[in-house]
Amino acid sequence: MTGARPSRKRAGFVLFTLVITAAVILEFLGLAVDVGYLQLMKERVQTAADAAAIGGVQEIKLNGPANAAAAAVADAAANGFTNGVNSVTVTVNQPPLTGYYTGDSTAVEVIITQNVNVLFMSLLGFASMPVKARSVAHQAAGSGCVYVLDPSASGAFAVSNGVNVSLGCGLVVDSSSATALTASGGARLTASYINVAGAYQITNGATISPTPTTHVAAQSDPLSYLSPPSVGACTQTNYSLGGGSTKTINQGVYCGGITVSNGATMTMTAGTYTMLGGGFNLMGGATVTGTGVTIYLTGNSSHPYGPLSLSNGITVTLTAPTTGSYAGILFYQDPTIASPAASTFSGGATSVLNGALYFPTSQVSYSNGVTAKYTILVAKTVSFTGGATFNADYSSLPAGSPVRGNATISE
Repeated sequence: MTGARPSRKRAGFVLFTLVITAAVILEFLGLAVDVGYLQLMKERVQTAADAAAIGGVQEIKLNGPANAAAAAVADAAANGFTNGVNSVTVTVNQPPLTGYYTGDSTAVEVIITQNVNVLFMSLLGFASMPVKARSVAHQAAGSGCVYVLDPSASGAFAVSNGVNVSLGCGLVVDSSSATALTASGGARLTASYINVAGAYQITNGATISPTPTTHVAAQSDPLSYLSPPSVGACTQTNYSLGGGSTKTINQGVYCGGITVSNGATMTMTAGTYTMLGGGFNLMGGATVTGTGVTIYLTGNSSHPYGPLSLSNGITVTLTAPTTGSYAGILFYQDPTIASPAASTFSGGATSVLNGALYFPTSQVSYSNGVTAKYTILVAKTVSFTGGATFNADYSSLPAGSPVRGNATISE
């Protein structure tokens, strides 16, 4: 007796089922391949976006914001994503248009998109799929509070004559001189760290703690990202207050500067005060107060630049803004003034200065500083002729210290 043979219809059905099942399995495998490839491309795009954002921020730190977008686009290309090539689009926003850093002038947002060709998904009608990545980088807060920018001066940072200078933060001296930092005459200098591009000299019983780290790479101006305020028409000309007078003044352009003397009392309301020539001069027992204040020192052919001078028994309590473009910036010397006269914080002045003292091309002589929550000093050269204590409590500033350090990915 012979066994029953499967019918041709049943065999055809089994074969058809196997073919369909194999096709479905292959399609799912194909989809898995496409999805894996898209994920790989997503990671590559994200890496390029991160590198581009960091590159843009580094450009701001080193050279200012003018070419930040170009630097970011170039870094994206260096990582395989060239704007306008192979359906790649690189968009750079400085500052970012969305997210938490829209008001941060040091932040750069990079968005990269590319239409990626797929293989198996084309069977479902998708010839390509968009891949997109977004990255935001900004300059993290720096840990220093005194930066000396002259690249070669001897004694670019100097303490002498028994002064006691205590810095609750880092000191950075960019001079390559063998005597870039000098301490003499029993002076005492302490800081959280001391970095010197050149070397240092200690004489006549002076002390420095900790031992400076020498021959380190010079650091760029940590406040170079700032954009100077626009200078309009004169609000006041040769403003002077004396004779025991009491006055409240408002922000504006003070052509010929401001002078307060002879026991006068001046209150400055919040805002930006532009000294167009003449400088900012407080002397003779004057008392000056202000909160949310930025004082910009500049000049032109009609109103020659004048320095800052605090002297002769004055009492000054000034605090920088806590938000906005000049958050943490108290004094701001126009960096385009090539060789301005030295600015002085001295002569028996009692000063509480909460903010950054930014004098990138000026010599600064500093003494008699009363403890503020935070004080930052950035200058061409610095000499301490009296004791001072610098703190680094930036809790009043939502964005932290205005001094910017290295670029960091933030979104």
